[in-house]
Amino acid sequence: MKYDFLRLPLLFIILCVIQVFVFNHIQLFGCASPLIYVYFVLTMKKGMAKWGMMTWAFALGLLLDTFSNTPGVTAASMTFAAMAQPYLLDLFITREGDNEITPSMSTIGIKPFINYSLVLTGGYCVVFFTLEMFSFLNWTRWLECVVGSTLLTMALVLAIDRLKLKKD
Repeated sequence: MKYDFLRLPLLFIILCVIQVFVFNHIQLFGCASPLIYVYFVLTMKKGMAKWGMMTWAFALGLLLDTFSNTPGVTAASMTFAAMAQPYLLDLFITREGDNEITPSMSTIGIKPFINYSLVLTGGYCVVFFTLEMFSFLNWTRWLECVVGSTLLTMALVLAIDRLKLKKD
């Protein structure tokens, strides 16, 4: 509990720096981009105020938009993900009484965390690439980007959470 007030700002800075300097320069097969900053929204506490979640997510999205030359796309998508996160977490979590739970493999279980992460990451990618392309004329390209980025981001999210699990 002591480090809890530092967790969000520190994670904010680390994910932003990693995304801007490393993952923005990676694109597999011309369509799959790792969007690791979604991990920020995935691991927000269950009992956190919705306005606080959306403010943090919007700020991260806006900062990433500034460095990635995607005007408003990341900010809108991150705000959507933060809005959906509490409702999706309630679908996959089994504990009713614990309002201070931070979603991870160790706290909610491996299978529920994978399902929760997949749905939130997939929804984020759908919104992100829909806003980025702003057209369904090339829907196969859109689908490739959504599926490829979702799978690549999921692999990174699970790897990060697994590393965190080993450290605990």
